[in-house]
Amino acid sequence: MKLSAVFSSILAISAVSATDYSVPVTNDVGLVYTNMLCGTTPCSQTNLYGQPSYTAFMGNRDYRRILMSFSLADANIDPSSVSSCSLQFPQTADSVTWAVSPVAGYDAKMVTPATAPMMSNGIAQATGTGNVDITGACQNAVNGVVSVMVDAYGGPVTIPAGASMLMVDA
Repeated sequence: MKLSAVFSSILAISAVSATDYSVPVTNDVGLVYTNMLCGTTPCSQTNLYGQPSYTAFMGNRDYRRILMSFSLADANIDPSSVSSCSLQFPQTADSVTWAVSPVAGYDAKMVTPATAPMMSNGIAQATGTGNVDITGACQNAVNGVVSVMVDAYGGPVTIPAGASMLMVDA
């Protein structure tokens, strides 16, 4: 009787403990924005899809952002079961501050700075570590997809394409 009680306890603990998931980036793309005008239109609005790496930085007239998407659905994660979720970048300098904002879905091959989803107020920031808590964005994933726009302040940061991960507890 004691042995069955022990097994029942182990099963109960297993059923309520969270599972850790590593969710790879599904799509990422770098976008180049400029405030310089050629006539009435920006001189350069570039999609850098398919490059080996992407850079995020804020300049005086030009800046770059990175769009990233992650599929919780492909990892069989129900967004309503997410208890924590963080976006992990490769290690960066301590002087860099990441700003991450959830955005609507996008087509990585076709999006341009002019057609990119609008950033909301940044939902999360982190300095140096490249670990940004985006639990709210994961819990509100539309069709199981988390899409974010990434900025970096304090210097340009280059990330290899596909190198970012979501670390999810669900």
